[in-house]
Amino acid sequence: MKQVINKNIPIFSLIFTFVLFVSYGLPSHLIEAEARGFRRGSTRGSHRQINRSGRQGARQINRGGRQFDRGSRQNNRQGDRDSRQFDRGSRQENRQGNFDNRQENRQENINNRQENRQENINNRQDFRNDRWNDVSDWRDQRWDYWNDWNDWANTRYWVGVGASLLAIPATAIAVSAANQNYYYNEGVYMQPQGDSYVVVSAPVGAVISTLPDGYIPVSVNNLNYYYYGGAFYQTSSGGYIVVQAPMGAIVPFIPDGYETKVMGGTTYYQYGGVRYQPVYDEGNLVYKVV
Repeated sequence: MKQVINKNIPIFSLIFTFVLFVSYGLPSHLIEAEARGFRRGSTRGSHRQINRSGRQGARQINRGGRQFDRGSRQNNRQGDRDSRQFDRGSRQENRQGNFDNRQENRQENINNRQENRQENINNRQDFRNDRWNDVSDWRDQRWDYWNDWNDWANTRYWVGVGASLLAIPATAIAVSAANQNYYYNEGVYMQPQGDSYVVVSAPVGAVISTLPDGYIPVSVNNLNYYYYGGAFYQTSSGGYIVVQAPMGAIVPFIPDGYETKVMGGTTYYQYGGVRYQPVYDEGNLVYKVV
């Protein structure tokens, strides 16, 4: 009996220890675990609540920002609309102003052109009157020159083209034209041929310092010429130069020594290589270069 009790003592001790653990140790562990769970739950809940509040505040701020942005865009759109409306009004005013200016300029240009036309008409009329007066004066002067030349020809011996001279006047001067040498004296040109001198037509290009007495002024196509003894002159740097006879020039006479030719029933006069046609000007016989 004693031996049996001793063998069961360790088992009893284990059971007793287990009971004590269950009675006292296990509840404390459970309480601690529950406390830890509570703490974890409370902390997580607080954190979640804080996070929710933060997110809610952020969303509220974002909504406020978006609302502000919408208001700003609305204000900007309104401002843009107002600016466009103002620009349209300004462009309309500018177009109207430009239209008015163009209308004024057109009217002013019309008036200016009308004034210019009237002024040109008046100037042309004055010009025609002046030219007619000039022509009338020239006609009167032309016959005066003709009479002067006749008077001069009556007092001086005129030598026609082709005449041969044994000697030249002491007052003759040497001139040249086209590499040819000539002698000139009072409107007459002479060229040496052997022991004599032959009177020739005025060589084109010859220059003399003064015109001979009795020259006649002639105007052709608004160009001024001087006619004497079948020769036409124009002013030059050295005095007066012999030029080609201008077509259409009208002269009151032809020097002696001319030739008569009939062509197509019309009589022409040839002198110094120039052909003249006799015409009448206010009843006066004149000669036209053709």
